[in-house]
Amino acid sequence: MAAKPRSRRQEQIRAASELRAQGWSWARVAAEFRDRYNVNARAAQRMARGWSQREAAEAWNARWPEDPKTFKNFSAWELWPGATGHAPSLATLDRLARLYECAPGDLLADMPNYGAKSANSPHGGAAGSDGGAVSSMLVPALAEVLTGRVVGFGSVDVNYAELAEEVVMWAQGLPGGINRRELVQKIGATLAVAAAAPLLDIADPEGRARAAKAVDEPHRVDVAAIEQAEHGLKNFRMQSDILGPQAVLSAVLAQRKVIGDFAVHASSELRPRVLSLYAELSQLVGWELYDIGDYRGAAHYYDDARTAAHDAENAELVTYILSNMSQLATWQGKPRVGIDHAIAAQTWAGESHSAMAQAYAADVAARAFAAAGDKSRARAALDIERAAAAEARSGGEPVAAWWYFYDESYYWGIRSEVSRQLDDPADALYASAQALSFSDPANVRDHTHRVIDQAKAHIADSNVDAASQVITEAARLTTINRSPRLNRIIRDARADLTPWQRTKPVRRLDEALRDYNIGTLQA
Repeated sequence: MAAKPRSRRQEQIRAASELRAQGWSWARVAAEFRDRYNVNARAAQRMARGWSQREAAEAWNARWPEDPKTFKNFSAWELWPGATGHAPSLATLDRLARLYECAPGDLLADMPNYGAKSANSPHGGAAGSDGGAVSSMLVPALAEVLTGRVVGFGSVDVNYAELAEEVVMWAQGLPGGINRRELVQKIGATLAVAAAAPLLDIADPEGRARAAKAVDEPHRVDVAAIEQAEHGLKNFRMQSDILGPQAVLSAVLAQRKVIGDFAVHASSELRPRVLSLYAELSQLVGWELYDIGDYRGAAHYYDDARTAAHDAENAELVTYILSNMSQLATWQGKPRVGIDHAIAAQTWAGESHSAMAQAYAADVAARAFAAAGDKSRARAALDIERAAAAEARSGGEPVAAWWYFYDESYYWGIRSEVSRQLDDPADALYASAQALSFSDPANVRDHTHRVIDQAKAHIADSNVDAASQVITEAARLTTINRSPRLNRIIRDARADLTPWQRTKPVRRLDEALRDYNIGTLQA
């Protein structure tokens, strides 16, 4: 008897192999996958091959090295026709068809048939007519995906990129007839179960035994135990990026307490490393509280993190935490305090000799100066950020783990935000488009921020229809990441549409926001 597949990917590879053995074409396998896994035609063709988006890009590049693509290109094609997707050109469809060995039309098989009556359309019928039935099928399907991805199997690490890829595609593919309010509640419960997974149970048996001894007897802490905790911290960050702050806060607080005990008993050789880990965990607690909206709590843990980073004499980590403190103050409407923290961050960035630290310190300075209305210093800070980030990415210097989020998309998103504040809607729109082109959907929280950046840029450009569509797309993503801060930003974007709130696009947006359980204005 064949062993049960240990993940959705393994299940799909096995199913494709069995169907191909029966003589099915790749196109027919993909059509089966489209129905079985509730994905669109382009994703189904890739999944039939057993490829991740990254592996599909590698296969493309092997055939057409003169026209290289990344997993982000495949993600954008598969997210289309959603607002954050990008329509593949005819030339792209031709090459995808050759890559997947199908007809170009097979890649569009899920698109509406505009020549048929609406009742016979794949998306036709009365709204809500089969919502309950579809809901009852989809939620267990998502639960299975999350259980397979997040809980992991034995010593197999969690592939968070694949988890996010599958869940985002799942959310994008929801039919219009579903009672979304009820479904969102069910999804939230499903994600909560997935979030309870034992993410630190990833070491070999000997490593687990050493870690357990260290927890019971902190003076036994060794490099292996610290490495395991550092790996767990990476998992916490990525899980939070996908599912939101509520998913990890309790676990991070517990881990912080354990590492605090380690720091007291660590040898002089290990102490700086343990203190840095403790500082990172305190920073992460502060970040999650900031995302939830507990600003006093966030400030407390940021301050604790800064002290520990200083005790570790880790200037680069001090810079990161001071930058967080600047961001918090600016968000609270205290830009001068934000400037104060940003200048301190820039000072310590200079001490660290880290180009990445210098770039991020300039980033938060740009936001604080823009919020304070200081246009020239905000623009100057953006220029410093751009130059330092380019140096960091081209110089080959080792990059600290906490900078994982700080990529090209992040810079363009912040530039869009700053340009809006400085009344430069043209640059804000350009920068938001650049940000989305580089954005990684696997980081659901940051990707949603980039989507909202584009919506606000459309509002600044008085493009109400586009803004409403993009805000709806951002609201859809909150069914995955339930960050209260994302909800607030979406509500703020909707408030900016008040002058047009009786128009059809905004009325449709309000209906979508109600479906996604995001509060809206009273008309």
